[in-house]
Amino acid sequence: MKKYAMFMVAAMLMIGMSVSAQNRQGQRQNRDNNRPRQEMRITAKERADQMAKQLELTADQKTKVLELLEKQDAKRTEQIAKFREQGNQNAANREEMRSLREKEMKENQAELEKIIGKEKAEKWNSLRQNRQNRPQRSL
Repeated sequence: MKKYAMFMVAAMLMIGMSVSAQNRQGQRQNRDNNRPRQEMRITAKERADQMAKQLELTADQKTKVLELLEKQDAKRTEQIAKFREQGNQNAANREEMRSLREKEMKENQAELEKIIGKEKAEKWNSLRQNRQNRPQRSL
C-alpha cells in the first residue's frame, strides 16, 4: 500500500511540474504576442535628457536636440500609420519602408551633427552601438 501511495505522490508531482512548465512557456509566448507594435519606449524628452547627461550638452543644444527628436517622432508615427493604413505588407512595401527609414536616419544624423558637433555625435553613436550589442536579459 505504501508503494502505491508513494507512486501516486510521485506521479502527481511530475504532472504538476510539467503543467507548470508548459504554463510558463505559454505566458512568455503570449506576452510577446501582446506587445504593442513599434511604439516608442521612451519619450523624446527622456532621450534628450539622456543625451544631455551622457554628452554634457549645453541648455541650448539640449533644447535643439529635443525639438529634433520630437519632429522625428512625429514624422515616424505618421509614416507608420500610413503604412499600416495601406495594409498590404508585401515584400516591396516593407523594402520601401526600410529604405525610407535608412534615408531618414542619415538625414537625422546629419542634423544632430550640426547641433551637437561631430565628436559628440560620434560618441553618441558609439554609446548606442554598445547598448544595441549588449546581451538582453532573459525573462
